Amino acid sequence: MTSPTPRGRMSQKRRQHIFSEHCTGHHVAPCCICGQPIHRHDDEWIIEHKRALGLLGKDSNTNCGPAHKACADVKTAQQDIPAIARAKRMAQAGAKKKPARGFQVPAGVVFDWKKRRYVRNIALP
Repeated sequence: MTSPTPRGRMSQKRRQHIFSEHCTGHHVAPCCICGQPIHRHDDEWIIEHKRALGLLGKDSNTNCGPAHKACADVKTAQQDIPAIARAKRMAQAGAKKKPARGFQVPAGVVFDWKKRRYVRNIALP
């Protein structure tokens, strides 16, 4: 029995399965970033998440694809890391803001669904 893969690592079996799902020829699949062919045994390639996990992308085979190592490094440095940093800044700024008060219904008023408006609540004797 093999030990479970460490967190953040993809098993070799899953990696090869994702490559096979994208194969267009004999051991050839397109790069999910640049579209150029990747030769399974000749090129240096990795499995890249199309939508980064840090941007709430799913860790599923449909969100993954084979990519050249160089293409993936460029995508990570130029697109994913700045977008994740921006999302974190926006989340922190949102947490610091005062929550909106919203609409507060005045005392003694209820919504009448038949009239589709707020009316004074008249207590029945």
